[in-house]
Amino acid sequence: MSYHSQANSAYAAASNTVSPLQAVVMLYDGMIRSVNAARMAIEEDRIEDRFNATKKASQILLGLQANLDFEKGGDISPMLSQFYDTMFRRFQDINSSNSIEICDEVVRSLSNVRKSWHELATKPNGSQVSVADAIQEAGGSIGLSA
Repeated sequence: MSYHSQANSAYAAASNTVSPLQAVVMLYDGMIRSVNAARMAIEEDRIEDRFNATKKASQILLGLQANLDFEKGGDISPMLSQFYDTMFRRFQDINSSNSIEICDEVVRSLSNVRKSWHELATKPNGSQVSVADAIQEAGGSIGLSA
């Protein structure tokens, strides 16, 4: 099964049991856990575990990106797509540089956007502006141009 298929399956499985917004929050939690596992693997010089952790985070990210709806998503879909592209590159940077600092930066960025998704999931009448603001804020710390 390809990474893309696995990522889509993970998204579909999550969204079948909870609301789509709650599924997004759970998937962000999974990415954050995976990057934290990569960080720990770097600290303990476990290269294979670091690679597997970033691979898992990448699969989740690709599933989220594959499920973006550019017709219904308005301005947020292109912003999320660009954010996901940047995060994917940063996951690769973790592997190529073996950097704890990049792990920390990525976790901060993912956590900021996750917080907005969580607020949106718990307040259904919320707006996309909070997610867009979080992406722009996260983008500033990772060199993403909005």
